[in-house]
Amino acid sequence: MDRAEDPRLVWGLRIGFALVVLAVWQVTAVRLGENFFAAPGAIVSSAVALLRSGELMHYFVPTLEVLAWGFLLGLAVGIPIGLAIGRWRRLYWVSEGPINLFYTTPLAAVIPIILVILGFGTTTKVFVVFAFVVFSVLINSAAGVRNVDGDLLELARSYGSSEPMLWREILIPSALPFVLVGIRIGIGRALIGAVVAEFYAGISGVGYLIIYYSNRFDVASALVPVGMLIALGVGSTAGLKRLQEWLTPWASEARV
Repeated sequence: MDRAEDPRLVWGLRIGFALVVLAVWQVTAVRLGENFFAAPGAIVSSAVALLRSGELMHYFVPTLEVLAWGFLLGLAVGIPIGLAIGRWRRLYWVSEGPINLFYTTPLAAVIPIILVILGFGTTTKVFVVFAFVVFSVLINSAAGVRNVDGDLLELARSYGSSEPMLWREILIPSALPFVLVGIRIGIGRALIGAVVAEFYAGISGVGYLIIYYSNRFDVASALVPVGMLIALGVGSTAGLKRLQEWLTPWASEARV
């Protein structure tokens, strides 16, 4: 966004577009019927009812736990390995093929195999979320290091910079925008992984709630947990974007 733009204009356009979407949504719901497409008002009413009964939070909290563990494990593994792969060329040559293989594998297709190996418990769900997150974070972290200007590194070496100093002064600051973009992508993939895992494994979490109300043709109630996940994803991504702008104000070209 151009910094010269009026924030009021930007937010006016955003709010106006949201109102248009809601209007189209309402008209579509009326035309198709509530059994096929719930209106926004019906979804809000269902959300209030589910919150009052405690049912929504009863199923949402386990999903949050799975998301948190799987996402954090994905970051803990993906970031350091990605930085190492990006830094050392031979390690990159060795790992490029397997990483591309696993990243392009449709994880939803192998979840039944994972269930056979790990069972139907929480461990399986955490592993699925981890698998959805780790490669996007890893690949972006590696790309961040590999995009560092080689001439800058050579100049630093010529002045006697040690490897730790290169990491502290050049590599980490240069790679940070890419790492943060990978984390933002990982948030969306983590949400997908958590719901897909719950569709397959177990009778807990919002995935079960979505299936339960869908089977009862209660579309409004089925969309409530979907809306909660969307709000969680949008809020987390927006917060991380603000953090990225604060941490890396020099890297506007790396923002998405």
